[in-house]
Amino acid sequence: MKRASIYFFFLINLSVMGQSFNGSWVGTLQNINGKVPSEMTLKEMANNTVEGMLQVSVNGAKDAYILKGNLTKNLIKGTLTYKDGTVFNFKMELYQQQVRQEISYNGQVILEGTFAKNTQLSHDDVKPITTDGLYRDPRLIGRWTTQENYSSNGGFYGGSSTTIILNADGSIDDGGSSSYVSGPNSSGQSQGGGNSAIAQVKAAGARWYTKDNIFYWRLWVNGKETDVPNSKYYIENGALLLTDLKTGKKLLYYKK
Repeated sequence: MKRASIYFFFLINLSVMGQSFNGSWVGTLQNINGKVPSEMTLKEMANNTVEGMLQVSVNGAKDAYILKGNLTKNLIKGTLTYKDGTVFNFKMELYQQQVRQEISYNGQVILEGTFAKNTQLSHDDVKPITTDGLYRDPRLIGRWTTQENYSSNGGFYGGSSTTIILNADGSIDDGGSSSYVSGPNSSGQSQGGGNSAIAQVKAAGARWYTKDNIFYWRLWVNGKETDVPNSKYYIENGALLLTDLKTGKKLLYYKK
């Protein structure tokens, strides 16, 4: 009986050890409004962390979330970061080659469901998520605003602000701009968009990524994929300092 018990324990441990979060997963997440088709890619790292992406389909549109977590045996706990900077918490448990997941916000579970490996489904059932494999510091994802103020001896003062949006997929969007002016007898303000620098980046199909606290652009130049280091970045207490690598000019952004 003792030998049988040891053998049974050995089989259980082999079963657990043979499981892995690595790969592409598909499933559904359930909320109060119904089921949400979802896809997920996961990669176990050497330091007991997991990185990847969760993609959910809502009303025919897909939203992506950057996934980062800590791995303990068959359990992962971590965060999901949306392109606007919103952070959700999750936990996932691997059991019998399936992943059970719970997603919460402000301590309340808002989505839960089960995932299975893509290899268990036909090609027509699901298309796996593909990524460019570039690392993007999750702290940079979201809306960032920089502001300039000025004044004159005549009693006039004003300012302007510009907002950029760094998305989780490496793209960038124009978050709009605003300006104001005030003086002894008049004042005014305006809002707009159309940031020409962002328009040029988008037209070039550039994607941002980070490495060693350097902000890079990956784009195509004369038919060749090119990586361009842009600036050094430093983040603290919701503030982002960018230092241009060519000119040394510094820009200070705040997360909104």
